[in-house]
Order: sequence, then C-alpha cells, then structure tokens
Amino acid sequence: MKIAKTYALYSTIILSFTLIFITSVWFVKKTQEESQIVQEQSSVFERYKAVLNLEKSVLRQISLNYSRLDEIKAFINTPDLAKSKDHLEPLLSTFGLHYIFILDASKKQVYTHKSDEVQNINLDLSSFNASSSSLREFYHFENGTFVQFFLTPIYASSYLVQAGNPIGFLLLGRLFDQAFLTNMEHMTLGYATLFQKENHPFGDQHFELPLFSLQNEVIGYLDFNYSPSLLLFMNEFQNTTALIGFIIILCAIVLFYFLTQHIIFIPIKRISMALKSHNLNYIAALSRQKDELGEIAHLIYDHEKQTNLLEHYKEAVDENTIVSKTNTKGIITYANKQFIAISGYNESELLGKPHNIVRHPDNPPSFFKEMWTILKEGKTWKGVVKNRRKDGTAYYVKSVIMPLFDDQGNIQEYIAIRYDVSELFEQVDHLRKDKLIELPSRKVLLEAIEHASNPHLAILNISGFRDINTLHGQAFGDLYLRHLAITIKQLMSKSWQFFHLHSDEFALYCDTSIPDNTFNDECHHILTILNHEGLLIQNTFYPLSLRCGIANGASYLYNRAEIAMKEARISHKAFVIYDDNKGFEERLQKDIQWNETLMSALKENRFTIFFQEIVPLHVKEPSRKKYEVLIRLIDAKGNIISPYHFIDLSKRIHLYDQLTRFVMQEGFRAAVELYCDISINITQEDILTSDTVQLLFDLLKQYPSLKGHITLELVESEGLENSAEVQTFLQQAKEHGCLLAIDDFGSGYSNFEYLLRLNVDFIKIDGSLIKHLDTDDNAYATVKTIAHFARNLGILVVAEFIHNKDILEKVQELGIEFGQGFYLHEPSPKPKLKK
Repeated sequence: MKIAKTYALYSTIILSFTLIFITSVWFVKKTQEESQIVQEQSSVFERYKAVLNLEKSVLRQISLNYSRLDEIKAFINTPDLAKSKDHLEPLLSTFGLHYIFILDASKKQVYTHKSDEVQNINLDLSSFNASSSSLREFYHFENGTFVQFFLTPIYASSYLVQAGNPIGFLLLGRLFDQAFLTNMEHMTLGYATLFQKENHPFGDQHFELPLFSLQNEVIGYLDFNYSPSLLLFMNEFQNTTALIGFIIILCAIVLFYFLTQHIIFIPIKRISMALKSHNLNYIAALSRQKDELGEIAHLIYDHEKQTNLLEHYKEAVDENTIVSKTNTKGIITYANKQFIAISGYNESELLGKPHNIVRHPDNPPSFFKEMWTILKEGKTWKGVVKNRRKDGTAYYVKSVIMPLFDDQGNIQEYIAIRYDVSELFEQVDHLRKDKLIELPSRKVLLEAIEHASNPHLAILNISGFRDINTLHGQAFGDLYLRHLAITIKQLMSKSWQFFHLHSDEFALYCDTSIPDNTFNDECHHILTILNHEGLLIQNTFYPLSLRCGIANGASYLYNRAEIAMKEARISHKAFVIYDDNKGFEERLQKDIQWNETLMSALKENRFTIFFQEIVPLHVKEPSRKKYEVLIRLIDAKGNIISPYHFIDLSKRIHLYDQLTRFVMQEGFRAAVELYCDISINITQEDILTSDTVQLLFDLLKQYPSLKGHITLELVESEGLENSAEVQTFLQQAKEHGCLLAIDDFGSGYSNFEYLLRLNVDFIKIDGSLIKHLDTDDNAYATVKTIAHFARNLGILVVAEFIHNKDILEKVQELGIEFGQGFYLHEPSPKPKLKK
C-alpha cells in the first residue's frame, strides 16, 4: 500500500498547485482583457485607415494616368462629346466614380458628367491656386452628402516631372456616403459615421479622421467605432467555464481516487503476488479476466501473436519479393532466394561483392549518384532500376531502399525491397515500338523502290487533319489515323503494301506486273469509298477527305508520286496521276537536276555552314553569343544556295543524314573557334540513324568544354514524342549536356501537350506567326498564349522571322526572351563573324 499512499500525496500536491496556477491565470487574463479590447479597437482602426488609403491611392493613380493622356489634353481645347463617351464616361462605372469635371487653365468648366443616381453640385474653385503642380484631394458637402474629389493638373508635356503652368485640370469625384461606409465595414469589420463639423459630438475621440475642404478647412469628421463582441463573449464564457471547471475538478478528485484503487492498485498488488510466487500460470488466468490486468495479459498474448505473424510476413516477403542488404559501402551482406534466382548468381557469388555486380550499363552514373546522395542523408529512395543478370540479359525492378540506423542514429546498413516489373516494361516497350500504327516507314518504302522491277505507288494525304487535331485533341487524332489505316488495309489488295510516311500521309505500293490502269482504278475505287463513307469511330461518324497522287514505273517513282500529290494540293483535286504530257516532266527534270547537283556537291565538298545569331531581348546579355547553324550549298559557279531548294530531295535520295553529320562536325569546330553557343536542327530521321547519333555523342566527348552550350532543335512536325527511341535519345542527349528546343512551334500539328511530353529548354515560335504579328490579331493572340504557357513551364521562347522594327517591338511587348531574323542578324559565314 505504500505505492497508493505515495500516489495520493503527490496527486494532492500536484492538484493544489494546479488550482493555484489556474486561479492566477484567470485573474491575469481578466486584467489583460480590457487592454486587449483597446488594442483590438486600435488595430482595426489602423486597418480601416490602411484600406481607406489604399482606395485613395488607386484613385490618385487613375487621376494621374488619365491627366497624362493625349486625348484629355486635346479635349481641353476641342471638346468632343463622342470621344467623351469612349474615354471618359466609362470611368464612372469602371472605377466607382460619380462625377467628372474637366477645366481649362482659367478653371472654367470645359466638360461635366455625372452618374444618373447623384444630384448636380456647385463647386467653388476660385480659391484654388491654378499654378499648383500637385494633385489635391479634398471633400465637399452639399445636399446632405459628402463628396470626395481628386483634382489633378493637366500639362502639355508627357514627362513625369512637370514644369510650367498647367493647361487644365481633371476633377474626379465619388460619393462618400453610407453605401461606401457599409462596403468598408464589410472589408475591415469596423463601423464609421460621417458628421458635419457643427454636428460632431463633443468628447475625447481617439478614433476619428477629419475631412478637409479645398480651402484646407475641416468640414466634417469620420468617427470610427468597433466593438469586439467576440472578446466580450469570451469574457463571459471564461467566467462560466472557470466555475464549471472548479466543480468538475473537485468531482474528478473523488472519482479518481476510487477508480485508481479498483483499476490500478488492486491489479498491481495481484501482479506482485504472482511474481513473488513465480506462478506464471497466474498470468494466463488474468488474461481471461475483464479488467486492466486481463488487458495486460491479453497484450502479452497479442505481442506473441504479432511476433509469429511478422515471421510469416518475412517468409512471404522472401518468397515474393527481392530482398538484399548492404553495408554503408554498398557491399552485399544478405540476399534472399528471389534475388539469387532473378540475378542468376549463387549466394557465394553475391555475398561480399559490391551491389553494382547487377548494375546495367544503360543506367547513367548520375542516376546512382543521386540515389546515394538521398540514402546518405538518411532518407528512403524509391524508383525503378534496370539491372543485368549474370547471363547479360536485363530485368527491371521497382525498388524501395532505406537506411537502417544504430542506437546513436548513424547509418549501419541499407535494406532494399524490390518487385520484378520486367513484364510491364516489356509491354510498354512493345507499345512504344508500335508507335502510332504498326506500318513500315518511308525509309522502308524507299529501300523497296530501289529494288523494284515494276512498281506502282500512290501517296495518300488527309485534307484538314490539322483541324481534327485542334478540335478533338491529339489522342483522338491518333485514333483517327489508326481507324483510317485499318480501313485502308481492309480495302486494298492482299498483294499490295501499305506504308505510313509521316503524320497524315500514307502510301499504297505494289511491285507486280499489273497494268498501270488497273492499279490506278483500284486506288481511285478505294479513295471514292473512303471519301464517301468516312470513318465510324466510337459509334460516331466522322467525315474524311483524302487526296491521292499516283505514279507508275521504276524511274524516279517517289519523286513523280510527290509531284502528283503537290499538283493535287495546288489544284484542289482529290485524284492526280503523274503524266509526262501534262507538264509534270519539267518538274521531274528539275528534281533530277538537283539530284545531280547534290551528288556532285558532296563529292567536291561544296557545302558550307552559315550562322544566324539568336539575340537576347529580355534576358541578361550572356558572355557567349548564340548562333543557329545553317547549311548552304555552293554551286559550280560559286553561288550560295539556300537549303529550301535541296533539303526535301536529300531526304528522298538518302543523303540527308550525311548533311546533318556535316553540320554537326563543322558546328562543333566553330563553337570552339568562335567561343559561342550553337543550335543545330535535328529530325526524327537523324535520331533513328545510329551513325548520326554516335557522331553527336563522340563530338560531345571530344569537346567537353561545350557541355551546356549545344542546343538540338527538334523539328516539331515529325511526331518525336511518340517514339520510344526518340525519348531514349533525348534523355541521353540531356545527360551529355545538350539543351533541347522545339523548332517551328505553332505550325503543323503543334499543341501544348507536346511541351509537357518533351523536357525541352526552348521553343522557337514559327515564322508564319511572327511575320504577321503587327497586322494579324489572331497571330498576336496565338503567340501571346504560347509565350504565357511556356513561361509558366519555365521554358525560354525564341521568336523567329523578325524582319522589321515593328515586329521586334511586338515581340518585346510580349516579353519573349530571344529573337532571330534578318532585322537582327543576317546569316553569315564563319570568316565574317571572326572579323
């Protein structure tokens, strides 16, 4: 019973001190409440004045801004009521004003306007000094109402610092009435009353504001009142609560004594007896009782049950997950059976070895550096890791790695729990490789044509596909193309081949000895059915408009089919067959001539690069200039030829990748030589060409000083974001220090989802939008939207095709960071830049 007596003594002492403390606090609170009420009134009054001053400052700024408008200055000399409706009268409703006066230099009213709900007033401005150069705020009382006025001088010049006499005055007024005070009460919780000077109640007012007239005389007062009802209520509530609290505490003392006797001390005595007798069976008996001691015994049994359950969990984890432990240096100290099975190593080959024994070389060093940084900070790391088995094959694991600490809080070891997600990655990889539709590409088609003996080719293009993407979104656009491809494959002959050239363009190809007319008629039949029936997608009919260009025979087949397609576009025809007798021969000969020009230029090394500066407009001038690298062809006569004439042809005859590699090599050399940043165009075809990608990464290793100074401009219309190969390349390019930009954004099939999918640093707005920025409101609105969206994503914007001063001013107005175009810098060869 010693425990019970000691417990009772200490409980009495603690309770006594608690009561004394609560009483003291209550009396202190009572003395503080009155002071708090005064402080609360003062705080609300200061807030009321702050809001009132903010209202004044807004109207002051409005008055100053409008007094500097050229239209207001012209209005003084030649009042124009039509202009007043456009420029002055909207001020009343927009800014909550009720009166507008414009006076000339002699203070004669030139213009007066008021809102419908207020009365006319007579203002005496004779005492006002017309040579004053500052804005005046004053109050006027008439017809039982106070009016607040802002009198602003108007000067002939537009300089911020004015000199000389004003040419007139702008006077803006608003009612300072009960409605205004009610609005202020809603914002500040303080209530105010207006009094004329002679009606102002006598007394010591600490919360009042005098109202001055134009003559700087007090004509009234704004009296402020605030009753902190909440504090008063809390005062009464505290008194009641204190009384109830004392009663409850006294009752609790009595109840507490009896409860502790029966709930705590008696069971403790029984436990003591059981422990003294060493009769452990007594604990089992207590676990069946419905009292606290029984609960303690029950907890003991629960603890044992949880221990056994944890053992089962450990077995389940070992059976279904991959578990390993390492020391702080990454040496494996434990590996479960699943880890051994999936890695292909036996236990002796894993224990004591660094964990990078299963590291896959595809993981960049930065990946593990970041992981170890997190772990060494004592945090848990989560992520997906690509590992390598003993036989060299890859597997993916979703990992959770966490540090284990000793008693001093130091990291002792790391435990990793992983789940095999290889099957999921294989499915995703398969879907990515499927791309949009499982069809061979243009590159495969060109290779087939090279080995053909009797080929026939039809190029199909969807009219208005850009509108479909814009109206319904890119996801629906993909679905639209997929349905079209399935329908065409159902309609075409089984011996034909079907290709997806790019975006909205497909090709039907046949290499059999059928007559040309048979192929042409069959294509026409397919086109007629598709254009007539449209597409049924998700139980909804969507119209379809296809155009077709056809060519037959092995000689320059693809060129001739493209010429027929161009003719279909120009003439707005749905079906065009290449015919030498219809003027197509001349175009073909031009393609052949350019083909020969390109081949000879490559043999004779007659390509060069030009540089066009990307000029900073709204960012700090960098220490290095930045240029876009542009390829140029030098013809046999020494003339410089733009890539406009030969880039598309170079793709068709498989020379484009050689041109890209030439630009990369020369561009990197120039970047080092000129100490500048460079930007290089790159397409999906470049990315999918292993030689080009390897050259890029070799150059980045060869010139480590250029890390962070090379930008790859992605040709937007190529659909880069849909390719797993492209995504992998972009990630590797980022890791090698390249910056990424989207070229010609706003043209073709651009949408903002594109920016979210690709982690780019810049976007270059297409010149077709920029060049009409000063004349086309739609172009201006589009560019403004693009710039705003990019800014929110932290992406820098480059405006292309700035060809005059007006365009430059519009671009700067939109806050676009960089500009490019002939007005800023004409493309120049390297020797000229050196000079």
